[in-house]
Amino acid sequence: MLGLLLGLSLLLGNPDVAPAPDTLGIREALALALSHHPQLQALRARREALQGRRLQAYGIETPQLYFFREGIGSGQAFAEQRWTLVERIDFPLVTYYRLQANGLESRALTAELEATTARIRADVKRAYTDVLYAQELVHLRQEEVALLEQLREAVRARVAAGLATDLEVTRTEIQLADAQSRLETARRDFMQARYELFRVVGLDPEAQRYDIVFPDTLTYVAVEIPQEAVLARLDQLPELHSQQAQLQAARATVRQARASLLPQLQLDVYPQDYGNGYRFVGFQIGISLPLGFLPGYRGRVREARALYERRRWELEDLRLQLKKQAEQAWHGYETARIVVERYARQIRDRSRELLHRLQRGYRLGEVSLIELLDAQRLVLESEQRYYEALRDYYHQLIELERFLGHELTFTNP
Repeated sequence: MLGLLLGLSLLLGNPDVAPAPDTLGIREALALALSHHPQLQALRARREALQGRRLQAYGIETPQLYFFREGIGSGQAFAEQRWTLVERIDFPLVTYYRLQANGLESRALTAELEATTARIRADVKRAYTDVLYAQELVHLRQEEVALLEQLREAVRARVAAGLATDLEVTRTEIQLADAQSRLETARRDFMQARYELFRVVGLDPEAQRYDIVFPDTLTYVAVEIPQEAVLARLDQLPELHSQQAQLQAARATVRQARASLLPQLQLDVYPQDYGNGYRFVGFQIGISLPLGFLPGYRGRVREARALYERRRWELEDLRLQLKKQAEQAWHGYETARIVVERYARQIRDRSRELLHRLQRGYRLGEVSLIELLDAQRLVLESEQRYYEALRDYYHQLIELERFLGHELTFTNP
């Protein structure tokens, strides 16, 4: 399977510990997020609540116990008394539809949990990619500062030899001061990217060490993805499964509302004592008589039908939205791939080669300081645009993973 190959270092440690370890790889970040994320914990709690609701769905009410006695203080030779146990039971068809709706709601929640898990994985991958991008920019700005420091020393040597003026030293120092400012900005952006990653993972950003190592690097590896493959799996997305299950649950609710017109059964069992030695046990069976023309029944059916129609249209809207998102993700990937390939195969190597030639030419007096500074700026800007394109490429692949059903990024074990 084709994918982006990034070197990953696995951690040995307990993911339940609040601070992150000294080295945080993508696999560890994903494991921490999937075990701690509050949205996943909330969905698991909802699933447990549905299981509890299912136990209540059998339509058997709490039994009622009555005691009856008469003739107290009447001076009669006997006093009648009896105990009565009353149990009300919904009509079996009502219970069946209620259990069916509960089971479908549980299926919808399971699919929603799967979709949320996939979304959180994507969020962690995007945040981790942003950290790696910010880390590369810090390295790039450090290289810029180092180049200008070396150039400043070279200019000073040329001034001492009478081959340059103090103006060139001043120009170089101004460029160096600007580069140092850009380095501080890059470091700040890196800290913000770290903060966002820790937040997505579920770690307290303020409790993390500043020297945590992120061992991976952004590396371009071509991944060929046909558009047909992206659109082929739309019906298998968990978001769609969840909405379909909700629609089926709404249909069962309509049937349950209609079935509520069926009678409720009542069973009474009572031992009776007349106080004169005559005792017996009796029972009676009764049924309720729901009246379909009453507003309560008609209101339940109307509400259930409206919910079903709402779920049906939400499903249709979701289909259209998913298709649109899949097409946008593929076009975004295709654009990012073209851009990053152009920088990877053409611009980077050429700009580096140009810089080396101009550095050599400046030392020999064949190139002016302005030409050299422009070349350094061009090289560093092309490097930055390359990493921007590479970051966007990763983001698009991460989005496509949702539609393809397998990983394209960070695929090393």
